[in-house]
Amino acid sequence: MRAGRPQTPGRGTGPERPRILVVHTGGIGDLLLCGPSIERLARDAAIELLGRPGRLALALDAGLVERVHDMDAAGFDSLFAVPSGPIRALLARFDAAVVWMRDDDGALKQAIQSCGPNDVRTFAGLPPAGWDRHASEYYLQCLGFEASAPFRLSLPPVDTSLDVIIHPGSGGKAKNWPLDRFMALAGELRVRGREVHWCVGPAEEGVTLPADAKVLSEPSLTALARCLTAARDYVGNDSGVTHLAAACGTRTTAVFGPTKPHVWAPRGAHVRAVRGAPWPRVDDVLSALLDG
Repeated sequence: MRAGRPQTPGRGTGPERPRILVVHTGGIGDLLLCGPSIERLARDAAIELLGRPGRLALALDAGLVERVHDMDAAGFDSLFAVPSGPIRALLARFDAAVVWMRDDDGALKQAIQSCGPNDVRTFAGLPPAGWDRHASEYYLQCLGFEASAPFRLSLPPVDTSLDVIIHPGSGGKAKNWPLDRFMALAGELRVRGREVHWCVGPAEEGVTLPADAKVLSEPSLTALARCLTAARDYVGNDSGVTHLAAACGTRTTAVFGPTKPHVWAPRGAHVRAVRGAPWPRVDDVLSALLDG
């Protein structure tokens, strides 16, 4: 067994599959980059997730894991002091745990082990500074897995087909292509007979769109994923929603500025990453989308 991969001594020897709890508290993009690792774990074990349920529900709805848990309701924070009854009861159900959080002194690992799981692995939630391979390979490497095929989600599309979805935001303003360029791109697409829908959420608060803009504002990530699955094309920044579009199999044009596409762009033959200095031109992004 390779170093880093969770082991399941004792309780994993019977007909019942071993149970592994994966703790993930990062954003949408980080969760999807971790997707290949979770997928590989799920081949041999029953996987449950603990973290922010609004994000993790996506993995549950796509059939990647068996159950998700709200870290606040479970009392996860009490592991940093005295483990509460609810977190003890939850952790006692698992043979092993994989925790994507910094744990330099090993205190979190020890606290989780004290509640039941024999095999606990803790890793930083993001690749280290200077990491120069695709980010998904970091999570795979931590668990002793080889690089795998690009991650895909299996979700049914909405009944209405969509043409082009544009998502102008991200979790960090420094990663956002200027809004006027998104507007110009939308104009060029409309001239060519393409129909544009704008995807907006909490990260786009304060973004002013044209009065006649067609807007998608879905109540959940799963609902948004189903819209993306139904779309012909998607354009967005280095963001979680861009990773979601690519994971849904939608032709994806990802706009990059300060971040490195070879590390952070979604993977797949249907993905085009366009980078500029400091930003790509509208014509460059349009060309990538039309050639996709």
